[in-house]
Amino acid sequence: MSRAWASRFFFSVVAVMALAAVISGTACTRWGQPGAIPPSITPISSIFVNPTTGSDTSGNGTQAKPYKTFTKAVDVLAMSKSLSSSVTINLSSGDYTAANGEKFPIVVPKKVTITGTNFGHGVRSGTFVDGFGQDTIFEQLVHAPARSAYTTVEIAPGVSVILNDVYVGASKLKLPSSGAAYWSLDVLGTLSSEPANFGSGTVSKIPRASGVLVPGGTFSCASCQIQGNDFGIGAFSVTVPPSTAYPSATPSTSPSATPTGEPSLPSVTLTHSTGDSTIAAKVVDLITDGSVDVSVSGEKFGSRAQYAFEDSLQPIVSVPFRGAIDFGGGITESPGGNNFIGGRKSEILLTLLDEAISALDDTWNPSQQGADRGGTYKKMITFRSGASGKNVTILHAARGSTVIVGPAVVPTTTPSAYPSTTPSSTP
Repeated sequence: MSRAWASRFFFSVVAVMALAAVISGTACTRWGQPGAIPPSITPISSIFVNPTTGSDTSGNGTQAKPYKTFTKAVDVLAMSKSLSSSVTINLSSGDYTAANGEKFPIVVPKKVTITGTNFGHGVRSGTFVDGFGQDTIFEQLVHAPARSAYTTVEIAPGVSVILNDVYVGASKLKLPSSGAAYWSLDVLGTLSSEPANFGSGTVSKIPRASGVLVPGGTFSCASCQIQGNDFGIGAFSVTVPPSTAYPSATPSTSPSATPTGEPSLPSVTLTHSTGDSTIAAKVVDLITDGSVDVSVSGEKFGSRAQYAFEDSLQPIVSVPFRGAIDFGGGITESPGGNNFIGGRKSEILLTLLDEAISALDDTWNPSQQGADRGGTYKKMITFRSGASGKNVTILHAARGSTVIVGPAVVPTTTPSAYPSTTPSSTP
């Protein structure tokens, strides 16, 4: 992909992100207007929500009397002074829509575990958070125009969240202008998911609708399905204001939480345990600005994208070093096992200087750039600037950038310098 598309991403998809290095120290968003929260004698550990049988007025968040909306549960979480050290929001199966009372985006302001029901049976049978609203936190973070960014669920800065067994998307998406963009999930804090579906149900005809945005956050997903039109996952560094700028957010001990004035460096970790683990976008599955730490294993990259991975996002803040990218056998010890087959132009495109990718034990387009008919490399090959092909493309200007492919290195055992104290077995 050329630099022209990267510019289109920032000036169209992200609606003129005004490339500012100095980020405002204040921000606001829709925290909702929760009703009075009655004092609780016992710390809250579980909040139950049922969009069919629950009530936001007469419910109390117990399993017997659940709330009706996810929005209400988040408002209670934000306002409550009596929380246990581990809180879970339990979402029953059903459609969580604006018509049912949800107010989007749903911003998660405190550490919490959110779990859905009946995942794996599709949006009609599972927990489907379905809607969109103005992403004001992101707009202010990057000085983008108002009404230019929209999302469904947002993880606030400095907050650590677990989100499992849910579908997140917008089935009735209608953006206000050609310059506006949508992503189903915005990770400004830390999010771990296993499994989940992001971008589910999103209208495929909207070109600026994407899967997951990671501006300075930490995103870990095991066996997740991520869908988007422009991109599946977009990640880049920003300068995030302190969590005190967000009244309901609490400080996090996560490495992604950084002091004021320093870039928050994002990371993306994708693994595969059970079920589907796929990124499927129309333009690029995973795109970064070169500063992102990436570790991916067992992932299937969609066959409809132009590229599976590229590093061509124009930076928002200056970061003097490159992120570590490991698709197998690299610094994070990823076991590989990724499927790079079907990219319409190339699987990996590098455009920046000194970007190094390890991609061992993966499957590639067969009979391309030295790959055999099974799509594997029998020996290690290092692609450098000037490489151009169906599997790896590195621009001539990207001097010092490399992609290493091939079989994983088999570790060699080093004889111990000390005799064993374990007696040998004798007949």
